[in-house]
Amino acid sequence: MSLNDFFQKVKSKTKAAILQLFTPKEFKALLMFLGIGFAVLLFRGGKELFFTIYPPAIPNEIALREARNDSVFAALSRKVINEDSLKFSIPEDSVVSKDKGMAVYENKKAKTLIPHSIPINKADEDVLVKLPGVGKVTAQRILTYRSKRGGFRNLREVMNIQGIGEKKFKEMETYLRLD
Repeated sequence: MSLNDFFQKVKSKTKAAILQLFTPKEFKALLMFLGIGFAVLLFRGGKELFFTIYPPAIPNEIALREARNDSVFAALSRKVINEDSLKFSIPEDSVVSKDKGMAVYENKKAKTLIPHSIPINKADEDVLVKLPGVGKVTAQRILTYRSKRGGFRNLREVMNIQGIGEKKFKEMETYLRLD
C-alpha cells in the first residue's frame, strides 16, 4: 500500500463519518465557524507568539514611539510657531519652548508658616485660611466638622472634609498639630 492509497482511504473514512454526523451545509458551517475562531485566536495571540519566536530588531516600545513620532502631525507640533493663524506676530517671551523645565510653583502661604504651628482643634477661621490650599469655604468646613465631631483625633481625619484630598492634605500636614 502506497502513501497516496493510505491518505485516500483515511479521507474516504473521514468523509463517511462526517456525513453520518452532519449534513453538507452543517459541515460547511462548522468549518467556517472553526476557521473564524482559529483566525480570531491567531489575531489575538498570534502577535505575541510571533514576536516571541521572531523578536524584532528594535524593542516594541521604541518602534511604536518612532512610528508615532514619524507622523506629519508630530513633526509640525514639535515646531514652536511664533505666529498665530491670523499671521500676527506673538512676542517671543510669550512662547514657551519645550526645552525649558516645568516651573515649580511654591505656595505663598507656606512661606510664612512654621512647621506644626497651627493647632487644628483650637484654630479659628483666620488661622486656618493661612494653610496652603485652604480658603474661607474650606476653613468653615473644617470648623463645622470639628464642632460636630468634638475635635480631630488624628491629622488624617482632615481628609474626611469635602475638598481636602490626599494631595491637599500632604501640602498642609507639615503645618498642623492636634493640640
